[in-house]
Amino acid sequence: MGMLPVALVLCSCANHPASDSVKAFTMAMADSSWSEAWEMLTPGTRAAWDSTAAVMQRFGYLESSEYLSTLEVPVTAEEFTQLDGEMLFVRMARSYPQATQLSGEVRGVELRDSVTALVTVATVDGSQIIPVRQIGESWLIDLTTLTPPPAETVEE
Repeated sequence: MGMLPVALVLCSCANHPASDSVKAFTMAMADSSWSEAWEMLTPGTRAAWDSTAAVMQRFGYLESSEYLSTLEVPVTAEEFTQLDGEMLFVRMARSYPQATQLSGEVRGVELRDSVTALVTVATVDGSQIIPVRQIGESWLIDLTTLTPPPAETVEE
């Protein structure tokens, strides 16, 4: 009997605002609406990107340009002076065709508490769990703890 309420919570939340946020984010990415996708990220996620850009600024263009080129993120010396988290996010998203092919196929939503939901989406690599947090009236994507789906094991 204790398992039934949890199952109902998991199943009944497919139309939860957190799942709508994940769908909107994947649509923005698919449409290359990078700034719109950026605005759908939690302040903590945006701060992490800003922090990464700040560290690169501290190291300087020559040191950082090598790293950026390994990420396939082209940034000129002039653009580097304006590098912030959003620019870094946008450049990385533009450089990876997979960024426009994210899955918005929601399989379920698990409510962790009143402001945190884990949205499970189907991907070609398996299920992906996307943390979504309510900030004010909005449900925003939290990429700070996102991990790739586990690799499928193939038995021979």
